[in-house]
Amino acid sequence: MTSSVGRCRRASLRVAGPTVLAAALVAASPAAGQDLSDRIMAVVGGNLLLQSQWGEQTAVLAEQFGVSPGTPEFRRLAEDTFDQMIRDLVIVAAAERDTTLRVTEDQVLREVDSDIAQIRQRFGSEEEFQRQLRESQWGSLAAYRADLQDRKRHELLGQVFLETRRGALAPGPVDEAEIRAYWEENQEAFGPLPMRFRFEEIPVTLTPTEESRAAAREEAERALAELTASRDFGAVARQFSDDSVSARQDGDLGWFGRGRMVPAFEEAAFSATPGEIVGPVESPYGWHLIQVLDRRGEEVRARHVLVGFELGSGDRERAGREAEEIRDRIAAGADVDSLQAARMPGDTESAEPVEIDATQLPPAYATALDGLEPGGARVVETLTGFSVVVLLGTSGGEPPTYEIMAPRIRLQLARQKAEDAFVGRLQEEIYVDVRLRPEEVL
Repeated sequence: MTSSVGRCRRASLRVAGPTVLAAALVAASPAAGQDLSDRIMAVVGGNLLLQSQWGEQTAVLAEQFGVSPGTPEFRRLAEDTFDQMIRDLVIVAAAERDTTLRVTEDQVLREVDSDIAQIRQRFGSEEEFQRQLRESQWGSLAAYRADLQDRKRHELLGQVFLETRRGALAPGPVDEAEIRAYWEENQEAFGPLPMRFRFEEIPVTLTPTEESRAAAREEAERALAELTASRDFGAVARQFSDDSVSARQDGDLGWFGRGRMVPAFEEAAFSATPGEIVGPVESPYGWHLIQVLDRRGEEVRARHVLVGFELGSGDRERAGREAEEIRDRIAAGADVDSLQAARMPGDTESAEPVEIDATQLPPAYATALDGLEPGGARVVETLTGFSVVVLLGTSGGEPPTYEIMAPRIRLQLARQKAEDAFVGRLQEEIYVDVRLRPEEVL
């Protein structure tokens, strides 16, 4: 069975979510039949850890991982959950002292609305959902929403605090024995390897006019002014960005290494320090405002606002016909490398095959590659015009091996050690008063 410590790590800085509804609404007691009152278990900074909150989180995790109340495993899970919640409150207390950090109510409400929507789906009817709420410790949806908003606000603030400092944390040393032990304890928790696509593409781009470039630059400057005025990055991305996929994620592009982005974007991203906003940076897609969120080795995690170029409908139609002609030539047996060389003279890096997880594919690419046989080609519409994608093959779906997972486990454990050391230093600065230990309740 997976260790309860590992489970609690995955629950870090997360309020009890919508995955287990009976536990989330009823807030089941750690001991069956026990009256769960809101006694104060700990004071951390200016925040309280209540027995009901600990019981709720423990019940959710126990249900999620199949741990039965009254067992030794449940006791360990409950104790580890308590320690993790204290740790999270230490992070929140430190975050509250940093006046430069902000979490907008828009972010909080979006997450709360999403959680409640998922909760509703778990019930057979709205009447049953409302009945559970009336019988829970909250008594009503309004009270539950208010409590969830307060805890979600703390959760997001703690996450932002860690993200802004993660780049300065030195990873801790991890030896082979630790990696092997983690693998053996958690092997069953690893799902099958994600489906990956390997493909080539031939771009058919549109060239913007000088007027279009200038207008897009002006719009990007307006977006930059909003960010300079301390407006939330996610809100600016949703308002201004023409990259609709990342805009829905507050502009977040996730992790990427060198060779994944166009040269101008890559140069700006890898030259920036975490937290810094750079731009406008011009690429074939338009003007980008870029903020690096974190670094790990040769990868960065960044978000952006993209203001694309306005292109004429006639230009797009001509480019579409050209892309279709290239697709038809490939279907007739034309050499892909030769077609790439003609479209991208001297750009050998962009001509390299792309290998990417299916979950990271933009929707248009996922649709084009779905059901395509190796060697087949389809046309994808992009922000800069069109691209002809040629599938080389797929992989994934099989159970992971230790050899595949070991580098990822090493990175995870190294980051966890760095974070633990950082939180340990914070605990020396933050007021922590533990008044009721789990073993006194169980």
